[in-house]
Amino acid sequence: MDAKAKKYVDLFRSVKIASAATVDEKGHPRTRIVNVMLADDSGMYLVASKGKPFYKQMVETGEVALSAMCPECQSLKFLGKCRIADKEWLDRVFEENPGLNEVYPGKTRYILDAFHVYEGQGEWFDLLHHPISREAFSYGGAEPEHSGFLITEECIECGSCLETCPQQCIEAGSPYRIEWQHCLQCGACFDACPAGAVRRLHP
Repeated sequence: MDAKAKKYVDLFRSVKIASAATVDEKGHPRTRIVNVMLADDSGMYLVASKGKPFYKQMVETGEVALSAMCPECQSLKFLGKCRIADKEWLDRVFEENPGLNEVYPGKTRYILDAFHVYEGQGEWFDLLHHPISREAFSYGGAEPEHSGFLITEECIECGSCLETCPQQCIEAGSPYRIEWQHCLQCGACFDACPAGAVRRLHP
């Protein structure tokens, strides 16, 4: 795991409380509040009891999406692959999070499993400061994903995109260029371009 990914994985752990999303057997999205129980160079660890839909959905899909709000109003999101970790990781979770012993005393803890989020990609986003900024990160072999928009070679350099951009994060050129790290991804440039030169990065 590189230093950038480690920074944001550790931030997930320090924020601790996150929304976790999965998909059920009918294809419907499901969310709940979870704690990021551990974070290290190999990823993040969550826990779930065997009787909960959350457990079943993580086992069946092997995926989980996390989102959290940082103390200074920056947001974190992550889409990762997950699998059940060895029981020793559950014991370590209880060592690092002693309050769990009040909820699951003694050996009742073993109705839980620790899930290792071992691979994935995410984004940190700061909407509070100007200019807004975002940074993509990934670990475990996943590639960072840049969503939003790209100005292609069909650009006629008319400036319509720059004129309509709320953050003024488009640079004139041949073609014009969107500064991805400051882009709201609102689509105003996409709507304004008379030449159809603005393309969605992920349709």
